[in-house]
Amino acid sequence: MKSDKSSKANKSTANYKKGFVSKNEEKLKKLIQSQIPLSNDVFMVFAKSKKFCQEFLRVILQDKKLIVLENDVQKYLPSAFSKNIVLDMLCKLGNGNIVNVEIQLTKEKGHARRIFTYTSKIKSYLIEKGKKYKDLKDIIVIYLTKEDIFKRKSTVYEVEMNIVSDQKERISKWDAGLKVYYVNTKGLTNKNINEYLKLLTDKTTINRKYKETTSIKQEIFKIGGATMSKEMKAILDSERAEGIQQGTLNAIINMFKKGIIKLTDAAKELGVSEKEFMRLAKA
Repeated sequence: MKSDKSSKANKSTANYKKGFVSKNEEKLKKLIQSQIPLSNDVFMVFAKSKKFCQEFLRVILQDKKLIVLENDVQKYLPSAFSKNIVLDMLCKLGNGNIVNVEIQLTKEKGHARRIFTYTSKIKSYLIEKGKKYKDLKDIIVIYLTKEDIFKRKSTVYEVEMNIVSDQKERISKWDAGLKVYYVNTKGLTNKNINEYLKLLTDKTTINRKYKETTSIKQEIFKIGGATMSKEMKAILDSERAEGIQQGTLNAIINMFKKGIIKLTDAAKELGVSEKEFMRLAKA
């Protein structure tokens, strides 16, 4: 026979899950209504779609044949000796190259140092033991901003690294396997990119020239009478499930700390060892 405390714990967990789902759905709805597609939280939903990532990169990198093999969102790169980083969007292309997209809607003074820190982390994360440096694939960084931080009215700025002699003679480009593009929504020099970015900076604009982006936008913002595709439904279900999982974890940890549930029961509820549960509870 279950103890009163155990029954109370199970009931509390069930009620928390039910309340969390309702609260999470309402929060998501309000979030979507108040933000533009390029806002971090909303863009991450777009970027979970491989088809969107491919369309996005084809436009920004101006390569109609570009293929995305893998895509990841909010990719966490831990480090034992330095700062951990989280990448907004990471894609592996058909040619093996890696693309990192970072969205920055607010002003940031250390953007250049941030980019080089991130790319160093990505390279060290990707290189395998015994692999030669010359075999490393290129890393492409797209740093997407709302404002034109260089104030030249250009849509895209490419960073070049050159070898220059002490006589100030430019000898050649320095091929470090890194390409960096600053892209902004206020530039006036690239019609296709400007047209595409309008889809991501305005909640009501629809452009069927960009099928995947427009389709997902219609589904998320409920404009143009769209019906949700299987892919988008799976993405939103995943978002919901992740929220429920995190909410359940927090609820069980809170009940353990309040003495409502025992350590053995708490660990069993989450399907982890008691040692792992204590680590989670202290995190």
